[in-house]
This record gives sequence, C-alpha cells and structure tokens, in this order.
Amino acid sequence: MNPGSIEGRPDEGSARRSLWVYAIAIIAVTVTVVPMAGTRLAVHPNLINAFFVLMVAADLLTAHLLIQQFLAGGRLATLGLASAYLYSTLMMVPYAVTFTGIQRSGGDSYWAEVCGPWLFLLILGGFPILVAAQQHVVAALPARVVAFTRTRRRTTAAVAAAAMVALVAVVAAVVFGAAGRLPRIYQGATPTQANRWVVTAVLLAAAVSLLVVIRSVSRRPPVEQWVVVAISASCATGILFLAAPHRYTLGYYTARVTLLISSGVVLLALLAETAGLYRRLSAAHDDLDRAHRELRRRADHLAAANRDLEAAGAWKSDIIATLTHEINQPLAVISAYSEELTQEWATTSDDERRAAVGALGARVNQLLDMAAHLLALCRCEPGEIHTQPVALPVGQALARVTDNLTKQARARVSVDSVPPGAVVWADPVHTHEVLTNFITNAVKYSPGDIHVSAALDGTADQVLFAVTDEGNGVPPDFVERLFDRFTQADQTGARTGAGFGLYLSRLLAEANHGQVWYEDAVPHGSRFMLSLPAAPSRSPASPAPEVKPARADSG
Repeated sequence: MNPGSIEGRPDEGSARRSLWVYAIAIIAVTVTVVPMAGTRLAVHPNLINAFFVLMVAADLLTAHLLIQQFLAGGRLATLGLASAYLYSTLMMVPYAVTFTGIQRSGGDSYWAEVCGPWLFLLILGGFPILVAAQQHVVAALPARVVAFTRTRRRTTAAVAAAAMVALVAVVAAVVFGAAGRLPRIYQGATPTQANRWVVTAVLLAAAVSLLVVIRSVSRRPPVEQWVVVAISASCATGILFLAAPHRYTLGYYTARVTLLISSGVVLLALLAETAGLYRRLSAAHDDLDRAHRELRRRADHLAAANRDLEAAGAWKSDIIATLTHEINQPLAVISAYSEELTQEWATTSDDERRAAVGALGARVNQLLDMAAHLLALCRCEPGEIHTQPVALPVGQALARVTDNLTKQARARVSVDSVPPGAVVWADPVHTHEVLTNFITNAVKYSPGDIHVSAALDGTADQVLFAVTDEGNGVPPDFVERLFDRFTQADQTGARTGAGFGLYLSRLLAEANHGQVWYEDAVPHGSRFMLSLPAAPSRSPASPAPEVKPARADSG
C-alpha cells in the first residue's frame, strides 16, 4: 500500500470531477433563479433560525474533521482551511444575535440597516479570502515554525482556534461599536447605493479567491478540494444578493439554501473521505498484521533452524571431545606396545610378543568399534533413519545374533526358549544391531553368564527381548542418562566406552516403533530390554537379510 492511498489520494480524479459537478450546478441554479430572484415571498423566521443552526452545525463539524486531518497528517494548509470554517461558524453567533435584534426592533433599526447586513457580507467575503490567503501564509512561514507546527500539532491547532476567536471578536466589536459610522446597507427596507458597491466588492473578492483556489486545487488532497464548492456558493450568494437585495425574496431564501446545501455537500464529502481513509487504514493494518504474522512465522522457522544448527554444532563438539578423549587411551596403548616391541624385540619371549600383539589387536578393534558406531550415528540421527520392516521370526533373529558372536562369547551366552510363532515387525538389520550391542556389552563388562530371552507382553502386541548379565549393574544416578548421546559411566574403575552404542540402540529401536530401557537384575546384574511391535497375524514371515557381525559398546 503506497502512502498516497493512506492520505486519500487514489480517488483524487473522481473526487475532483464530483466537486466540479456540484460547483457548476450551484452556479447554474443561481443563473436560473436570477430572473425571478426579486419575487417576494412570505416571511419565515423559523426557516432562518433553522438556517443558523444547520449552518453552524455543518461548518463546525467540517472544521472538526479538518482539524483531525491536520492532527493525523500535519499539513498546515488543512489547518488553515479548518480555521476558515471555524471563522464562518463563529461569525454565525453575532449574526444570529443581530437577526434576533431585527425581529425585536423591526426593519428600520440599526440592527437591520447596518449590523446584520455587514456581518452577513463579512461572512460571505471573509471565508473565501481566508481560504485563498492561508496557502500564501503557510508558504511564507519559516522552516523552523513549520517544523514546530508538525511536532506540536495540538498546540498549533489550539493557537489557530484562538486566533479565529480573536478575529471574530474584533470583527464583531468593530461592527457593533462602529455601527453609527459604517455605511448603511439598507435605509428602512430599501437597499442603499452602498449596498450595491459593498456587495459587488464582496462578490469580486469571492470570485478572485475562487480563481486562486482553483489554480492550486490540483495540489491539494481531496479533503481540501471540496472547498471549491463552498466558495462557489459564496459567489452564487453574492450574485443573488445583487439581483435581489431585498429581504424575504426568492433570491434571499435561495442564497441561504445554497449556502446550507453547499455546507452539507462539503461535510458529506469530508465524511466520505474520512470513511475511505479509515477503510484504507484498516486495510493497511490488516496487511501489516498479516506481514507481522508472516514475519513471526519466518522468525520461528529461523529460530528452529538456528536451534537445529546449534544442536548440530553441539553434536559435532561432543563427537570431537569424546573421540579426542577416547582415542587417546587405545592409541597410547598401541604406541607403548609398538615402542616396546621395536626396542626390545630381541629380549622378549614369544609369549610376551603374542601378548603384545593381542593387546594391539584389541585396541585396534576398539578403534574400529568407535569408527563403526560413529559412521552409524552420522546416518542415524533422529528423523533420518530409514527402516525396511518385515515380519521377522524371533527365534531366527536371536539365532543370527548368537551365530555372529565369537566362540568365547557364545560359550557364555544362553538363549531361553521363545514363544512359538513369535514374529516382530521390524527392520532385521536394526534388530540385529540392537541385540548384538546389548549382548556384546554384557560380554565385555560382566564376568558371568549372559541370558537372552524373548516373550510377548500382556496384550500380545509387543515382543520383549531381555539380555541379562551377572555384573555389577549400572549406578542408580546414571540410569536416566544411560541411553543419551555420548554418556559414559564408570563401573569398578572400567569405562563403559565412548558413549555411542546405547544411544544408537535407542535411535534404531524408536525408528522401528519400539523402545529400549534398563532394569536391575536380581540378585545383581543388569538387564537391557528391547520392545518391538509384533507382526500382524496375517503377515507371512519374511526371510531376514544377511547381516554382518557388529561390534558395540554400551556408550
């Protein structure tokens, strides 16, 4: 939305056409009425009273709307136009007082011959002159004053209103105070020669003001352009005044009705402009609100991406820190044995050489375990694990795990009988990886036998695998973090590994809609549990793909 639309300028061409239509219509009606303007009509005091009330209400409301426009936009020309309308409104007060005096004292009093006509002509000519002059006054103001008025708008509006009150007070005081010295506009009910001269001067002033305003109308916003209609009504009233100077004629009433209608047209146009401005501001607010919501959505997206990046950075830092620490120990052992064999080869026995080579092989296997699990972790971060579930017989899965163990490990592992026909719905490679990790951890970190079992849960919807050892168990304060990433615990002085295996087991189980957890075994030892969904009874058992032996640690 561009700034011009907020100021009410998109419909400028349409508004200008409308105001010219009204201005020309006023002049056309006036020219039509002129030949019969002198027709005498009945006296209607109540109609004149209604004219006063409606004119004051219309001009006062117009001035208020223009002041609000100034307070919103800070345009001094708008405040000048509001001041002209305020002048017209305030001048109606002494004019109404004068009209009351005319009704009370008659048509041959100074109220009717001097005060009333002069006040009406000062309203008729003063309003166009103020409108035409204010743009020149604004243009002549110093830049410092203009800057002050834009920053102190309420103060500026109050000063302008006070100036109009003072101007009206001075004008009324001059008219009332110098009534004996002012030329009489009427002598009884008859217009004087001064009447024609003064009315002609007022008409010329209004016409010149109209031309001045028309020259600058294209540079004014629509809320200010409608003043052309009001000045056209002033010119029309002057023409009717010249054509029918007597009171209570067709021209007399037509002139006042013309002023009233023009005030109503201008007021309605301002109300329409204000309503349009409100609609545009409301639409702009809705656009801003949508933009704000979109920015918030994008900010949330960026925040989530930033959190992911921070997590990835933390994961990378954890890997580097963990590997730096864990690699040092096997590398130190490899370095020590290599140096010993190199420097003392001739003095070492065959048994000592075989022991050193075996230690080197164990440390190399340890490094290979770390590398294998690290590679698996890079592929198995949450949300990135691709599963290929099949109906996997439980007995077949356990047999493959034990078959891939070393001879020494198989001697310590016993598998209990499994439920007949028990089948899980899971990826066979992932299942093999988790069970192998549990069993090899038990072989590494417990001295006794390892028992492997499988059973259906109470609902027969899950198959529960259990790997139980006879070791020292896991410290109670570490159980909650046992399956977290890169967590480690000490068990009787031996570290549990680099923190990869159990975290990887948890990821693989969750990717297959399963769970892993730890339980204390009675009377002592550890029990690692794996829960996987049972395959639907209608699913035929599928042959499991061949899996390779996997090394693991408990992390």
